[in-house]
Amino acid sequence: MNVAAPNPKLKHRVPSPSAEERSNDLERRRELGQFFTPVGVAGFMWELLEIIQSSAFPANTRLIDPACGDGVFLRVVNERGCLRAECLFGADIDETLVSKWRSDSMLSGAAVHLMNGLVDDPAAGICEGTFDVVAGNPPFSGKGLRELLRLLEDDGETERHEEQDLFGSTRLKEEPAAPCQSLSHRERAELDRLVKTLSQYACWRLNAPAAEGEEADSEFERPSGDLFAGLLLSDKPRPTASDYERTAQLISRWPVDRLLDVSRTEIRDVVCRLASTAIEVFFMERFVRLARPGGLIAVIVPESIVASDRLAPLRRWLAGRIDLLASISLPQKVFTGVGANAKTTILFARQSAQKQADPNRLVLLTAPRLDSPLWSLENYLESVLQSARRERNVDWPQSK
Repeated sequence: MNVAAPNPKLKHRVPSPSAEERSNDLERRRELGQFFTPVGVAGFMWELLEIIQSSAFPANTRLIDPACGDGVFLRVVNERGCLRAECLFGADIDETLVSKWRSDSMLSGAAVHLMNGLVDDPAAGICEGTFDVVAGNPPFSGKGLRELLRLLEDDGETERHEEQDLFGSTRLKEEPAAPCQSLSHRERAELDRLVKTLSQYACWRLNAPAAEGEEADSEFERPSGDLFAGLLLSDKPRPTASDYERTAQLISRWPVDRLLDVSRTEIRDVVCRLASTAIEVFFMERFVRLARPGGLIAVIVPESIVASDRLAPLRRWLAGRIDLLASISLPQKVFTGVGANAKTTILFARQSAQKQADPNRLVLLTAPRLDSPLWSLENYLESVLQSARRERNVDWPQSK
């Protein structure tokens, strides 16, 4: 859907939400892993992108936020970036946001769509490898992709659970399925399409042995801080990376007019694996996929993406596809007001066609000094921008 300009004749007083309504909305957003970004942080990201670019972006720069939420990044770019509105794209699955998009004059003319940001939509102009800038704050935590398990529950008398001791043993256990409402034909087709799309991603197939006695990350008090959420163990043989690769190829050749046969063991295994992969990991790959060669990426990620030993295979995969330009650590309190108690980092990168990272390339790394008596988020971000302006030619000498 393209967002239409609001009609000034329709202005009316909107009643303030009650405490119960605010609480329910916060809980719903937590379930979606949806934590809206402060305007100051979004503005900082755009300013640093312009510094990396070394000039203002052309008006025809195509920019997308594939998990745009209330549209904060699009609003900031529209206000400060002088990009044409038709070059601004957004996507989100939260239908409660549509009315906000329509009534926001800063989004007038932008192509903001109610859709899953992990999936291409050529009719909407959203396709891999076509954007000059990909920026945003994708969801993390929440229910992730567990909705995919409904395909298995809807298929027969048993459901399967997967435990992944990250990159270690994977086990599937069948249990009697709890009664659930059957999928409609539309729901079945949408989930089927999502499985077909996500099966062609690389992140869910990454594998490496976990170190013996390795402890879980402390940044998140949840199992999905890793690539995979832990569930139940069983004694069944675990699928291997080559098994997943073969099934992904099988799915890629599946007739477009036929639903997947989820009664097949190998397809069920893939559905379980996809459903237990952390949503932020899929979106990290999605940001890379959406950027054109040479395109810029700015993404807010949980700190586990950049620091967890368990996610080292993901970082190795990324190193072959992006040039990391900057890693800006944010204080934990940035998102506490919207229900997230997590450390986050902003990654700035350039989509690269090279297969190996340049070991001599410099990366801007910063972390807040919260013990400073005059510390504030605004001062911290401004100091990063000042440093970037001074050192731009050193940090990004080959940026174009």
